[in-house]
Amino acid sequence: MDKAQDKLRVGLTEAGKVYLQGVAFVVLASLVVPAFGALAILAAVCVVAFAVGFVLRPRIRVTGNLPDRVPAGQTTHLAYTIENTGRLTAYSLSARFAALPEAVEQVGPPQTIGRLMPGETAQITLAIRPRRRGCHQIGLPICESSFPFNLLRIGTMQAESHTLLVLPAFFRLRVSLHYRSRHVNTSSQRSSGRSGDTPEYIGSRPFMSGDSPRRIDVRAWARLAAPATKEYDDDFDDYAAFVLDTRMPEDRPRSKSGQIVELEAAVSLCASVAYSIREDCLIDLLLAGARRHEFTAYPKGTRLERIHEILAGIEPSEDYAIDQIGPLLEDRLQEISEIVFIVLRWDPMYQRLAEWAQRAGCHTTVVVIGRPDASAFAQDWAGDIR
Repeated sequence: MDKAQDKLRVGLTEAGKVYLQGVAFVVLASLVVPAFGALAILAAVCVVAFAVGFVLRPRIRVTGNLPDRVPAGQTTHLAYTIENTGRLTAYSLSARFAALPEAVEQVGPPQTIGRLMPGETAQITLAIRPRRRGCHQIGLPICESSFPFNLLRIGTMQAESHTLLVLPAFFRLRVSLHYRSRHVNTSSQRSSGRSGDTPEYIGSRPFMSGDSPRRIDVRAWARLAAPATKEYDDDFDDYAAFVLDTRMPEDRPRSKSGQIVELEAAVSLCASVAYSIREDCLIDLLLAGARRHEFTAYPKGTRLERIHEILAGIEPSEDYAIDQIGPLLEDRLQEISEIVFIVLRWDPMYQRLAEWAQRAGCHTTVVVIGRPDASAFAQDWAGDIR
């Protein structure tokens, strides 16, 4: 780390704030009674504290790596290594985050170290709690010294920062899905979700009417002098899809942290359902607003992580029409067995999409977020709506 990039920070400790208030009281008292001697002594203590602290300021190098991802609302402990790179011993050290994003807060008091010899290292652990999903820049913690009188905190802050991916809050839910298995053409390069590999070749058999020409086994044909086709371990997995409504007007009120409550609830519910059904279904598609995300090429073990990463970056979108999102979903319905609609408002557009899914043979579940009047649109809807 280039020292020129380090930034010197000077601040008051809690004791220093009380001391400064005492100095201000003496200044006011000196207007009534002679107290210039006491005032000069108090000012001299401040000057000595700053001068000694500045000369003996710690030269600390902080290293550490953030976790790949953390869930929102949960306390995460971050481990760092601090090293005294100066020639002098550092006294009365405290480590804390000097500047965190608004959506991330430090939990607990700063960690203190009484003394750190030159070249010596120490391990520290700081706890943070992200309040909102998304990508946040987290800088390295700053190590400050309150030596000699515990009045001032003096330290240098490194300019290096890391990106912290905060996933939406998710929980295990009791999800009642029908888990209808549907045959998927394994002659393609589609990964088998349960094993995470391509479909397994198990042998050959005589060619029958209706078999795909792509599966013709040329070697077996030459050996048997009769047409033969390759036989694979057929994939009868339960493929699931999510349709997430992200429509929000620009003037929608937000919370103090800048969140839209309904959208955050929808994203969190989508993440929770995906987490809850990960062992029983293979999540193959996520239609978030007008953007389609496919997970066909991902093994089963990594699909949930990828889904949560996408949900972490979901933002409110403008209104869109069925002509925009209909084609994104319609061509995949024949391969989907379970589809869950998580909508902010149940309107004819999403009702039409749900009807398409039902006609294609998908078990369809609709969840409406925060709309007590949604039942008005459900009169002609015979599916599962919650």
